[in-house]
Amino acid sequence: MHRRTARQVVKCFSVDCSQKSRSLTKTIRSYKMNKITAAKQNSLKIALVSVLALGATTLSGGASAANNASATATATVVTPIAITKSADLVFGSFYPGATTGTVDINTNGARTFTGGPVTASGAAAPAAAKFDVTGQASSTYTIAYAAGVTLTGPGAPMALTQISDLTGAGGATTLAAAGALSAGGTQSIYIGGSLAVGINQVSGAYTGNITATVVYN
Repeated sequence: MHRRTARQVVKCFSVDCSQKSRSLTKTIRSYKMNKITAAKQNSLKIALVSVLALGATTLSGGASAANNASATATATVVTPIAITKSADLVFGSFYPGATTGTVDINTNGARTFTGGPVTASGAAAPAAAKFDVTGQASSTYTIAYAAGVTLTGPGAPMALTQISDLTGAGGATTLAAAGALSAGGTQSIYIGGSLAVGINQVSGAYTGNITATVVYN
């Protein structure tokens, strides 16, 4: 077995130390690199958290910045339409004849005869019926009339054929089917008619009902 000289031992020791020194240097460098890498990773994490937080803040800010709008709700209650009678249809007094005929009242109250009946004096002056309509200003409406009206009394019933207008001017030959209220919300309906009188119609008082119904369009 060979023995090492003192110089060889020293040289060997120097080599070992040099190798250990290099190894230690590498270890230190590796540690520093790992530390730097870890620091960078931490920096990236912090940056990512900051971005996420900023995004959340932006979204939250967008939500809180939402605007709103409002609308007004309105309603109009229309004045109900109404109709009232202000005058009756009056045929007045007359004599029957030996033939059938009619007694006619126009919308202006004028009375005429056809056939057998002739005029007779009496307390009640002939007149057209008048109905007053009220409601929402300038509104239009329809008018309906009762059909099959007759006047009944001591003798045979006398049939009534109605006519009407909205002016009371006379000359009407049909029934007004519609009307329009004035700016003040009023209008009148005038109703006349032709009363069929039989031969030698039994004397006495005869009555019947005429009806007008109004409805908004």
